[in-house]
Amino acid sequence: MSTASANSVWTRVHQHLEDEMRRVREEIGTYPAPIPACDAQYNFLLEEREALTSELYRLRELMTGDDPSRDPSSSVHEFLNSTTHLDDAAKREIRAIVDNE
Repeated sequence: MSTASANSVWTRVHQHLEDEMRRVREEIGTYPAPIPACDAQYNFLLEEREALTSELYRLRELMTGDDPSRDPSSSVHEFLNSTTHLDDAAKREIRAIVDNE
């Protein structure tokens, strides 16, 4: 996989995660005032936001990594196998792109 192709794939993954982050932030923003520490759904949304922040940080590290010994295809597959924030359809779409490069 060329560097340009890898960058394109990482950009797609990044966009999917950013969309999910926007959805979670929107849901938090429109959520009725919770009772602190008692509202399980609200606490879940806060945990999701934190997890997505970490996932985006990890993705950005991979996108800017300049280790020439690392195969970009392997990096993408490893990320897709470890993330829980992309749905199966998005993972299939991205794997198809990587596998066809």
